[in-house]
Formats: sequence, structure tokens, C-alpha cells
Amino acid sequence: MKLKDLYELVWSKPLKQICKEHELAYTDFKQLCTENKIPLPELGYWTKLRFGKPVSKTALPLEIDFHKEIDLEVYKKVKENIKTAPKILYPKKTHPLVTRAKKELNITTSYIDAVGRMKWDRQKNVLPIHTDQKIQKRALSFMNIFLYNMEQRGMKIKFEYGRCNVELYDQTLEINLRQKYHRVRLTDDNGWSRLEFVKSNKLEFLTGYHARKGWLDTEKIKIEERIPNILDYIEKDLTYWRDVRKQQAEEEKLKEIELLKQQEIKRLQKIEEDKTTQLYTDAENWQRAELLRKFMDAKKKNEIRNGTFNKKTEKWLAWVTTKINDLDPLQN
Repeated sequence: MKLKDLYELVWSKPLKQICKEHELAYTDFKQLCTENKIPLPELGYWTKLRFGKPVSKTALPLEIDFHKEIDLEVYKKVKENIKTAPKILYPKKTHPLVTRAKKELNITTSYIDAVGRMKWDRQKNVLPIHTDQKIQKRALSFMNIFLYNMEQRGMKIKFEYGRCNVELYDQTLEINLRQKYHRVRLTDDNGWSRLEFVKSNKLEFLTGYHARKGWLDTEKIKIEERIPNILDYIEKDLTYWRDVRKQQAEEEKLKEIELLKQQEIKRLQKIEEDKTTQLYTDAENWQRAELLRKFMDAKKKNEIRNGTFNKKTEKWLAWVTTKINDLDPLQN
């Protein structure tokens, strides 16, 4: 369907209903809308609509391509792959990167420390693990399982520009593992409120830099159980960017071919213009040479008639003949 049709769809019924009808993962479908700048109904929109209260529909941004094709089947297949995700493989040995991280790991006790630790990490090729001592062991264990399963899928870790990335098909995606901190608003005895970061015992795994996606511990599911889903997402993302880069490379190649074609056309046009200019120049020079010949003959006859023809005249005639021969294109 076209992007405009997708926009009409998300404003015709709740997202969960759309996902159920099209067998889509809710988070993937919502991300699809966000990436394509499709505005979504605000919280409570459908409730207000059901009770006849006034609601407003956000228009599509004018700068987007209304006719862009969106293939929902791709996201449907992703959901199916997640359903049939392979079992988690548990390694018997500790990964060398986990061993190095354990040695270098700096214990974090607050959100500010965690941010500082993230900056410090980038000075070294160390796995980005930011936790306190209480869940440090579990964080290292998670990363060990993650790395083993990741490598089984042909991916690898690449440290670049001070960041830790997963690499596949020459494409990279940044990763981070941290202890989840919640922002809590506290009020003192004087009634002044402030925001504080309160740590939890939950782990959060993040991918990406600008458009981040995260997986968090819940009461029912730990993120260790989500490793296949995380890897599915990473593989899908890197495959997408591989295809984009491939298409971009093909487009650049076509542009280069077209550029060379245009340059060849201009070269041939220039040759034709130069030949035409030379033709007119040769014709003009031939006319000038013919004019000089007539003048030379008239001069010679005049000298003979007046009896003044001498060696000086012969020398002049020879010089004029040389100039005529140089000028006449038919003589060259």
C-alpha cells in the first residue's frame, strides 16, 4: 500500500486492531509509522470518539512522499520469524570480550556515574556494561550468552569511533547494556519538587544511536529470554541497511554511467562545434588568400606597365606568395 493509505488506516481503527488483522508485531508497526513520519492518534483518541467527544486528526507532513510504497508483508514475516525464533544457546566458556570487560568494569552507583562510565568506556575497546555490583554478574552473563548466540548467526563485535557495534554485511549497529534508572518526581517539605533518577534491579539492552530501540526486564520475562528477538531485530535492521546501501550503490553507478554518457555527448558536441568553427575559419582564410592573389597580380601588372618592376618587386611578390600559401587552407 501507499504511505497515504497507511496514514488513513491508522486513523480508521486502533493500532492493536490493525496489528491483529494484519498479523503484525505492535512495536514493529508503530516503529514503521514513526520512521515514515506518520502521525498517530493521541492517547484517549478512540475513547473520546466512542463517546462522541470532539477529536482532531493530525495531518500528514507536506514534505513526505505520499506515494511511497509500504510493504506490510515484510513486517508480517518478521513477526513470523520471531515466533519461530531458535532456542537460546548457552556457552560453556566465557567470551574473551566478557573477560576483558570484567577486568575493566568500573562499578556504577548512580545514573550520573553510569553516564560517566559510558563516556569512559569509549576510550577503550570494552563492552558497554553499566550496572552496580549487585547485578554486575548477571549483566556479564547476559552479554556472554548474547555474544555466543550473535556469533552463531554470523555477526561480530566491532569497536569503531569509541562505540561498540554489532557488524553484519559490513553494516553496524551500536549496542549498550545498562541498569535501568527511573525518573521519579520527589517533593520536599517546602513543597518544591525535583526529578531524581532511581535505580532498579532491571537490565535494559539498547540498540542504535539516534533511533534507539530497547528491551527491558519485566515481571514475567527477563531480557535473557529476549536474546533471539533482539538478534532478529538486529539482523533485520542490518539487512535493511545492507539493501539500502546496495540500492544506493546501484543508483550511484547508474548516475556515474549517465554522467559519463553526458560527458561523451558534450565531448562529441564540442568536436562538432570545433569542426564547424574551423570550417568557417578555413572559408574566410581562403577568401582572404584569393583577395591577396588578385591584389598581387594587380600590383605586378601595374609595376610592369609603369616600368618599375625590379628585383625589389620580385622579392615582395615572393614574400606575398609565402603569406598566401600560409593563409590558404587548400595549400596546407
